[in-house]
Amino acid sequence: MRDQSAVNELSLYKLLTGYADVSIATIYRKITDLITWGYIVRVNKNHYLITTKGLVIMSLLCVNKNINDDEICHDTILLLKHEWNLDEFGDENIKAYLKLLTIRALSEGLDPLQVLPSLNFPRSVLLLLPNNFHYMNSKTMLELLIEEMGNRELIMMAQGIIAKALMSLLPITTLNDGCRAVTVSDKVIALKCRVRGYTLDSRCPMLMKLKMNSKS
Repeated sequence: MRDQSAVNELSLYKLLTGYADVSIATIYRKITDLITWGYIVRVNKNHYLITTKGLVIMSLLCVNKNINDDEICHDTILLLKHEWNLDEFGDENIKAYLKLLTIRALSEGLDPLQVLPSLNFPRSVLLLLPNNFHYMNSKTMLELLIEEMGNRELIMMAQGIIAKALMSLLPITTLNDGCRAVTVSDKVIALKCRVRGYTLDSRCPMLMKLKMNSKS
């Protein structure tokens, strides 16, 4: 709640009845449900905290325009970004990642609000992996994602987050130039390049220079 003084003076239940025309008994049941589902936790008599799982739900509702309060949505994305250790990325990058997850979940016949909060980050990135990424040949992970999912703009916006997620889940090789990479079948699928940061494009300038030097 933004009005901290109001929170301190009133119980959460009475405070919420001032925002919604429902009874305290109804609000009590709803808050109990939210605790049971793992979306909030009770800190003490009059204070509750939203969990990471709850932040994912809120963020998905904001991204899909089910919540239209810009200030609440900004605060929610900011908190989720911190919980996911993605502070180096912008809000639009986070939104793009969430939109891609939503698109993929729906394409698989899944309810994003049911599936995505439980997957969390970085495991949620596994939902986005192309079906044929083991057979990359000359294509990069970035090209495979765009080819399979379309939504080029969203993928370009979210590629840094996708790369960081993959590097959090899979073994990393440190290259001679200091870049770090994840490889599958000797193909780089994600890396943290000294020039471009987290990327899915294995044609990083530093990596390409290293390959050229190794051939000469």
